[in-house]
Amino acid sequence: MIRFLKTFKDFVFPYAAGLAKGGLLFATFLCATAGALGLAITFINPINLWWSIAPIKIPYYTITYSSVIEYLEFIQLYYWYSIGISSALIVFAYAIHIRSLKQLWSGIKATPRAILYSPITTYKELVLFRDWLFEKIEYLNSESAKWRRFFNVLKSPYSLLRSFGLSPQLAIALLGIGTASGTAVAVNEVIQERSFANSSPGIYSAPSDLPDEELEKRMAWRKDNPDDNTLRIVVGTVPVETISISDVSINNYTNSTLPSGKTEALLVDGKTVGIDIGELVYERVTCKQMTVTNVNAHKIVIKENISDGQSIAQTSGNQRDLRISGGYDMAKELKTEGGRFDRIWLDTDTATSTPKINKLVLSNIVTKGGTCDLKNLNVGLLTIQYNATGHDQNFATKEFTVATTTKANIWEVTNNIEVLLTEPPTQ
Repeated sequence: MIRFLKTFKDFVFPYAAGLAKGGLLFATFLCATAGALGLAITFINPINLWWSIAPIKIPYYTITYSSVIEYLEFIQLYYWYSIGISSALIVFAYAIHIRSLKQLWSGIKATPRAILYSPITTYKELVLFRDWLFEKIEYLNSESAKWRRFFNVLKSPYSLLRSFGLSPQLAIALLGIGTASGTAVAVNEVIQERSFANSSPGIYSAPSDLPDEELEKRMAWRKDNPDDNTLRIVVGTVPVETISISDVSINNYTNSTLPSGKTEALLVDGKTVGIDIGELVYERVTCKQMTVTNVNAHKIVIKENISDGQSIAQTSGNQRDLRISGGYDMAKELKTEGGRFDRIWLDTDTATSTPKINKLVLSNIVTKGGTCDLKNLNVGLLTIQYNATGHDQNFATKEFTVATTTKANIWEVTNNIEVLLTEPPTQ
């Protein structure tokens, strides 16, 4: 028995001591890291930094903007509590590390002396950092000059082909550099600014032709869904002469999908305040299903449409004929031609007054997988013509529907035919 206890003492105790020491080291690391991160996050408030780098894709998971921003805002809300807890974690980690309250007290007493000599210590550290930094800057300058010469040499054939009138894409194709590395060669001359006119996805505050950074940040565009290719227009207090979207494809090309939780491929929604539109033209649109609800119009023209089942309720209304004026401050035009999107969405967001558009044109649009909805609008003249609506080859399911909540003083409904239809193929 005594021999067994001796063996137990000689072999088990050292392992137990090693495990305990490892546990203490891990606890020290964990507390120190958590405390340092807590202090850094509290002081820096990296909300804008997180917006610039989110989302982060890792294997099998994507860290989205919204999943982190709630914690950052919580830390800022309880600012002093965060500082106190983080500081306590660092002190606790130090106490675990030295495993002696006496040494901890000695360190605290030595702090004034360290503070007294801190300018000299700091200066020496700054000198070392300065020398290191200048050495790196000189190295980077020399490398930058070499790469600049390298790219200028490679760019010369591209610039020559462009001077002959070739398009950027054709010039790149002829040079055989239509890859990721080839794109970098001509990046300064090929890349276009993201804008509505350039058919760029994003969130636009009408009538601006450039994406609205504040709206995109508030709505976490491409932060929770990095592959979001939505074109969204938010109309507000500034009246717009014309908004025109034509020659586009929605969700009918390879690798395209509707955003999570969305069922509409094309949506124009005035929400609770509505949108005043002088003239709305909806023509040559191919869609799975179209509905017109809660629209008050002076005149509605529905002609030359084909659909896989239709139900057009002609309800009488009393909407006056609308045309929008805005004087000097009225925006002229917001127009895009061509482009591929996952979804097109025009709405009022959080507007408290009724936005105004003199003319809205939706023309030559092909959609797949989602509905096309017009709702909560006040319109002078609504024209729905030359569209193809349907997908299930069943007349019993009314794919083209004008609900009883849509009203007009004048109805002109002619030559709308029911035809068995399927959705267009993926392009």
